[in-house]
Amino acid sequence: MLRRINNAKRMVSAPAALLLVFVASCGPSAETRERIAELEQAAAEKDSLLIQIADLGRFMSDVSAELSDVSLEGSGLEVLMESPGQASRDSVLVKIQYLTDRVDQSEQRLAESQRRIRSLALESDTLEALLAETIRSYERTLENQRATIESLTERVNALEEENVRLVASVDTLSTQLDTLKTEANTVYYVVGTKDELIERGLVEKEGGARFLFIFGKRGETLVPARELDPAEFTAIDKDHVTTIVLPDSTAEYEIASRHPTEYIVAESIEDGKIRGAAIQIVTPDEFWKASRYLIVVQKS
Repeated sequence: MLRRINNAKRMVSAPAALLLVFVASCGPSAETRERIAELEQAAAEKDSLLIQIADLGRFMSDVSAELSDVSLEGSGLEVLMESPGQASRDSVLVKIQYLTDRVDQSEQRLAESQRRIRSLALESDTLEALLAETIRSYERTLENQRATIESLTERVNALEEENVRLVASVDTLSTQLDTLKTEANTVYYVVGTKDELIERGLVEKEGGARFLFIFGKRGETLVPARELDPAEFTAIDKDHVTTIVLPDSTAEYEIASRHPTEYIVAESIEDGKIRGAAIQIVTPDEFWKASRYLIVVQKS
């Protein structure tokens, strides 16, 4: 297209040059010189117009090339929009806005070229047809460029909406994971005398045989109640709290729940009897595997 415009430039300039040669051989009159000046000015206007249209063609071609280089893949928009993703999104939007401004410039320059074409009396039908075809081609290019920009903007918006949904989903999953982890790590303990624990419904008597004149049952043991109320216990995080303080360091204690004593240390542990100021849990995962409810009975 640019080659055809350059050929048209040479075609428009030829009549003015021939007229100059003719006038120079005959000796120009004032009227002839005025006509020559008009022709020279018209030729210059047409040359300027053709140069303007050729420049516009190159400008629009550059815009099309820049549009084809815009890629959303690898821009950070197809992944979650943390700070780097947001920066990539902003960069893409800035480039799209820049190209929109460039297309607006093309449209303004095209309108200016059309105005100049209408203001000039083109003597060549071939040139007039060529310029009309060129303008129509530029208009189609502008339509395609605007459609491409609109499509890119829609894709950016769609990706952003999807990322917002993904971020919300990840936040929800993260919250659920934290909740599950907290629930999994939460364990319960209680320390009290036999009577206190029975009254609170935390332990039950099991086994034993009654003998005459002997109160109570021989071989009777305390076991956890079938239904345990977490509100009756102290809740702790097993990974962070590994020390159970005992209320009386001189008393003797037993664990009524199924927790093994090999995973704890105290001042004294013998035949299940514990003495000291505290129970130190050395292997929390193994210790709490038996039950989430630790019941420690203080002997009278």
